[in-house]
Amino acid sequence: MSLNIIVKGGKRSGGMSGDEIARYLSKKVEAEARREKAGYKQRALAARKYGKSVGGGKNFRAVRSVDVTTYLRHEIERPGCMSDPEYCRDFAKTNPETVIGS
Repeated sequence: MSLNIIVKGGKRSGGMSGDEIARYLSKKVEAEARREKAGYKQRALAARKYGKSVGGGKNFRAVRSVDVTTYLRHEIERPGCMSDPEYCRDFAKTNPETVIGS
């Protein structure tokens, strides 16, 4: 994930250069991604269980259940990706725990 930062000097940057700020923020983002991915399996299975319990009734059928943290991470990294049918197929293949039914 690339990160573009514009720094306009001053006291707010704490004396850090643009490269130092970029490294600092990059480390923070990577640490947050590791924390988010660490609990992924439990959240995915809980989301699938809930998706199965909701069902869908006679008007629609639930196909996939993705927890909100994972959904937002994918949408932030690749805007609009969850609306792309090809991306969703690839996502389902690599994350079979999100698929509901057959």
